[in-house]
Amino acid sequence: MTPVVKFPKVFDSATASQFHREIERIIEGGFSTVLIDLKEVACITSSGLLALVLAFKTVRDAGRQLFICSMNEQARILFELTGLDQVFETFSS
Repeated sequence: MTPVVKFPKVFDSATASQFHREIERIIEGGFSTVLIDLKEVACITSSGLLALVLAFKTVRDAGRQLFICSMNEQARILFELTGLDQVFETFSS
């Protein structure tokens, strides 16, 4: 089963360290794929974006895959504006 990481309503520097620990736990667990659910996120700060990019690098460097799912409209616009829509593979649900 693929682990799913759900983002909090606000993804910022305060929640980024918990997110990073969760990514590390998934990698250490030997999972080949990480799925990040953005359905509930209302705000992603620059610290949150940095944490997401670092997670992508960490997962990729470990030879694993990271995907984004259930991206809401706000997150989709942010990803398009920052060019992250070209970096991350996303799924609607």
